[in-house]
Amino acid sequence: MASTASRGPETGLGAELKTGAAAVPPDQAERIAQEKYGLTGRVEWLWGEKDSNYRLTLEDGTAYLLKILNPAEDPAVTSMHSQALLHVAAADPAIPVQRIIRTVDGEADFVMTDSDGATRGVRMVTFLPGLAQKVLPHSALQRYRVGVLLGRMQTALEDFRHEAAQHRITWDMKHAGSLRNLLCVFSDTWQRSRLERAMDDFEMLIAPRMEVLPAQVIHNDFNMENILVVQDDPDTISGIIDFGDMVHAPVLFDVAVGAAYQIGDAADPVEAMCDFLRGYATQKTLSPQELALLYPAIATRMLMRVAIPEWRSNLFPENRELYTRNSATVWAQFVKLDAIPKDEVARRLAAACSLGRER
Repeated sequence: MASTASRGPETGLGAELKTGAAAVPPDQAERIAQEKYGLTGRVEWLWGEKDSNYRLTLEDGTAYLLKILNPAEDPAVTSMHSQALLHVAAADPAIPVQRIIRTVDGEADFVMTDSDGATRGVRMVTFLPGLAQKVLPHSALQRYRVGVLLGRMQTALEDFRHEAAQHRITWDMKHAGSLRNLLCVFSDTWQRSRLERAMDDFEMLIAPRMEVLPAQVIHNDFNMENILVVQDDPDTISGIIDFGDMVHAPVLFDVAVGAAYQIGDAADPVEAMCDFLRGYATQKTLSPQELALLYPAIATRMLMRVAIPEWRSNLFPENRELYTRNSATVWAQFVKLDAIPKDEVARRLAAACSLGRER
C-alpha cells in the first residue's frame, strides 16, 4: 500500500522534539513500578532524547525498562508502539525485541498524570542483554546479520495495522523537505551546501515518487545505538530496541536508515552498506525504482542526522553535547562518500542487493 505524506504545516521540528525530556523523579518511578506492576526494586535513570527512562532492578537482579513517555506523545501512538512489540513477538518470536510487561490489570501500557498535570503514557518492557553495536568492534558479518534482522522485522510488521500509524514525527523521511528551514543554523559554508544538495536530491528524486513506493509500518530507527550485540561475541545480535520512531512510510526509507548507520567509521563506506544490504536481500527484495532511490534516501537520512540535532541543540543548549554526539561522524561519512562517484555508489549498492538474493 502506498504511503500518504502528511499535509500539515511545514514547521521543521514536530512537537515531540520541541519538548524537552521532562524527568519524572526516581521515587515516583519506583511507586509506579510497585503500584502498577507489583514490582519492587531500585531505579536508575537512563538518558533519552524525549522520554523519561529508568532501569528497574529487582533484588534478584532481574532488570526491566520503565519508559515514561514525553507529554507531547499522543496516547494512541504509545499504544501503537506497545502493540507493535506484541505483534513482532508473536509473528517472529526469534527476533530479539523487548517483551511487554503488562500491568497488574493486564494493560500493555497506561496513561498517568505527572506533577505538572500533564498526561503521559507509560510502558514497561524487559531489559535486553548486550551492548550497543556502536561501542564494540564492527565486522562484515555483523553488518550482514543486522540486515537480515531488518528484513525479518519488516516481514513481521507487514500485516500490522494501527489507527496511529499515520502520525507525523520529525524523524519520518516523508517530511524531510520541511527541514530545509533548519539548514540556516549551519554557519559552515561547505556543510550547509552539502546538506542543500542532499535536500535538492530528496525534493527532485524522492518526493515526487513517494506516493507509489511500497509502504507499511516500519521500525524507522535501525541505528547502532538501538542494535545490541554480545560483548564477547560482537557478531551476534542480542537485541533490537526502541520502537519510538515507528511510522507508516515507504519500506525504502527503513532500508536507507539502516544502511546509513552501518557506515560507522568504515574506511570504505559503500562496502559497509553493502554488507548490510546483502543480509537484507536474503529476506526482502527492492524494486528497480527503489534501488534507484536508495542512495539519495541514505543521504537524506544523513542530512536528518545532523540537521535535527543541531536545531534541537539551539532549543536546548544544555544538551548540545548529547544531541550532536554523532554529528562529526556523519560529516566524515559525507566526505568519504563524496570521494566516490555517485554512479559507482549506486551500482555497488544495487549489486549487493542482487548478490543477497542469489544466496
